This record gives sequence, structure tokens and C-alpha cells, in this order.
Amino acid sequence: MKLALPRRLAPTRLAGRTKVAALALTGIVVAGSLALGVLFFLSIWPFSSDAIQVERGSITGASSNSVTYQTDDGVRIAASWYLPKDSKSPPVVILLHEQDGTRAQWDPLVPVLVNAGYAVLAPDLRGFGESTTAIRDGKEETVQFANRPDAILDVSAALKWLKGQREVDSGRVGVIGARLGGDLAYVATGLFPEVKAAVAITTTPYTNENRDPLIGSIGDYVAHDVCFIAGGRKQWEDVVTLGVRTVHPGGRRILDHPDLDGVALLAVDEPIRHMLGWFDARLRRDEQQTNWCSANA
Repeated sequence: MKLALPRRLAPTRLAGRTKVAALALTGIVVAGSLALGVLFFLSIWPFSSDAIQVERGSITGASSNSVTYQTDDGVRIAASWYLPKDSKSPPVVILLHEQDGTRAQWDPLVPVLVNAGYAVLAPDLRGFGESTTAIRDGKEETVQFANRPDAILDVSAALKWLKGQREVDSGRVGVIGARLGGDLAYVATGLFPEVKAAVAITTTPYTNENRDPLIGSIGDYVAHDVCFIAGGRKQWEDVVTLGVRTVHPGGRRILDHPDLDGVALLAVDEPIRHMLGWFDARLRRDEQQTNWCSANA
């Protein structure tokens, strides 16, 4: 009686299967590259944003209150709080400034948001402006900006403070940030469920070799509904590294103003229209989802 031995794969069969696997892998790589190319192409495709009028106004005409709240590690955050007139339970936008800046960087944008019916909270991040003290062990000490990830605690404290403001809808929050603030806005969508959407201006690039500790504080593809904005081509290439890791991303490179970037982009109306259109689609009409920031979303 002969035993049935397992059949061995012939060398030609092995070679054939290896070729098939290689072709499949190549197909996946090509498809991924095409998808990224489509993302980049669509994100700089021009669109009409004439439907939204930018009512700039003046920061001096915006009624504000100075508020303070404390982070979990004891830092006392100073902020300006603005409420729109004749608006019932409006959504809220938090403004996060650049590193080495203050909340005053957002003065050109605040009246626009308030006129559009949004409540606005503009804090000084830790170590900047008036947010330079902390209470620890019952003693007051000076705070300096040291670690980028620590600023996540500033965002968390702002959201906790908002939950106590009955005149607004603290469950519909958007975040706008530039540079450091833009990175925080991106991360906030992945960490805090009440943050429904964000606008991130001139973000830090993401690379596998050099992962920024703030950007790397959440997993891949966890951030969602982030509209990325940049001025020049190089800044836009950095922004796209985060855009491809975002669920429901949007983005616009400001083609006509390559010399402006960060909060300097607020000098022109185009990026502001993108912001308003993005939040209008996500903070006012939650049932409607769109993929690109647009005034017509």
C-alpha cells in the first residue's frame, strides 16, 4: 500500500504565483498613488465662492467678555468670549493662534464669525499673551511654552468651560487654528467628540521618519472633517501629508496669494469664505456631508 504524499508546488507554478502577487501589489501601489493624486488635484481645483459675503466689521464693535478657566495641570487660560446677537443656542468656534502669537491675531476674523451667527472663544494658549501663570500646590508660578502636546490640555479646558455656557450649543463646536493652532485643530477632531469640524491653516507636515509629538498623539485616519488651508505651494505640500490621513477632508491652496500664509491669509476674503462654507455644512446642517470645503457645500 502506497502512502499519499503531499503534492509539492512545481517551480513554474511558484513563479507564476509570485508574478501574480507582484502584479497585485503593484496594482495596489498604483491605485493608492492615483487616489492621492486625485485628492491633491481636487483640493486645488477652483470653485465659486461668491455665494457667501464676508461681513468683516471691526473688533472694536464686537461685544466681548474677558474670561478665565484652568487646565487640568493648573494653567490659568485667559480668553475673549463673543456672542452673536439674537441667536438662540448658536454653535461655537474656538480660535487657536500661532506659536509666539496671541488671541489678538484673530481680530480680523472674530467680527466675521459673530456676524455669521457663531459664538467665538479666543484664548491665549499657555505661555503666550495673558496665559502665563499656573496655580499648583496652592502657589502661583510663571508658565512658559515648553511642549507642543501640553497645549492639548488648553483645548480640553476650553471645551469643559463651554459646557457651562447655557446660551450656546456646546455640542456643536468648530476649531480654527494656524500653524501650532492648526495642528491643535487637526488633533482636536480626533480627541474630542464635541468638535464636529476644524479648519487647519499651515500645518506641520507628517512623515514616518520624523513624527511630530503633537501630530502623532492620535492614530492615523482618526482626525475627521478638517478643512486644510495654505498659501504657497510648499506649505500646501506639507498640508497634504495630513489631508490623506483625515476622514472627510477638505482643502484649498490659495492660488492667488502665494506670499501669504498662516493668519496673514485673513487679509483676503477667499480663505474666509472657505471657512464659513465648511462650518455652515457641518455645524448648521449636520445631516449633510460634503468632501471639500466650499461656500456651496
